[in-house]
Amino acid sequence: MKIISACHLIVDPPAGGAWNMAVDEALLHEVTESELPVLRFYEWERPTLSLGRFQRVEDRNQYLASLSADLVRRQSGGGAILHDREVTYSLMLPGKHPLSHDSQTLYDAVHQCLFEFLTSQIAPAADSWQLALCEPPSEVRKRDEPFFCFERRSRGDILLCEKTAASNYKIVGSAQRRSRGAVLQHGSILLEQSPAAPEISGIADLTGVSISPARFTATVSSQLSQSLGLDLQQFQIGQQLTLEAEFLRKTKFGSPRWTQRR
Repeated sequence: MKIISACHLIVDPPAGGAWNMAVDEALLHEVTESELPVLRFYEWERPTLSLGRFQRVEDRNQYLASLSADLVRRQSGGGAILHDREVTYSLMLPGKHPLSHDSQTLYDAVHQCLFEFLTSQIAPAADSWQLALCEPPSEVRKRDEPFFCFERRSRGDILLCEKTAASNYKIVGSAQRRSRGAVLQHGSILLEQSPAAPEISGIADLTGVSISPARFTATVSSQLSQSLGLDLQQFQIGQQLTLEAEFLRKTKFGSPRWTQRR
């Protein structure tokens, strides 16, 4: 029998990159104490390039369009993401949740829900396209991986594939971070190309299908609730969490010392 766990649901308005990252980390800290899962959806008030935790900041200079965007460094690994015309989700699970100890199963479970929603939106309107879950790719040396996350391929990524051609485009990617037994998984759903990253095409550019963030959030939160056994309860961060997030924004994610650490 599936375990049903209470889960805080947060739907935030667009905000700056350092604040978005700080809230994710503050919530991850809170989950380790409260042992209550958190599901959060958010957007970005300005185009923002987020570097993976271990990427070199100077590599950004090879992508001139991105220089117009804000810059932040994530706490999770992976390639750079130009956050602009997209929806971002984050899911925090405490150590007691069964999926918190199985990284790939958690990744696959979340992406399966996203896959089903996106298929329901794209398949009826764009019959020359189909979605696929990425199979394990051949090994690529870290130094040879593309700069952008959406040009990399990892098991479970969601790809948009042309039926009459061999080309495919990554439209969903996620990354994870652990803290004291709890896990944070956050990821981006690329709705449309950003002028700050013309190398990366979004769903609307490829298929002509426009998906509103509000419809995405409402439907996917319901699907994740059923799939992961989460009893969603609307939640807004209180004063203590706001203060911690503001501290993290100032001292870490908004600090050049963190952003330019590599």
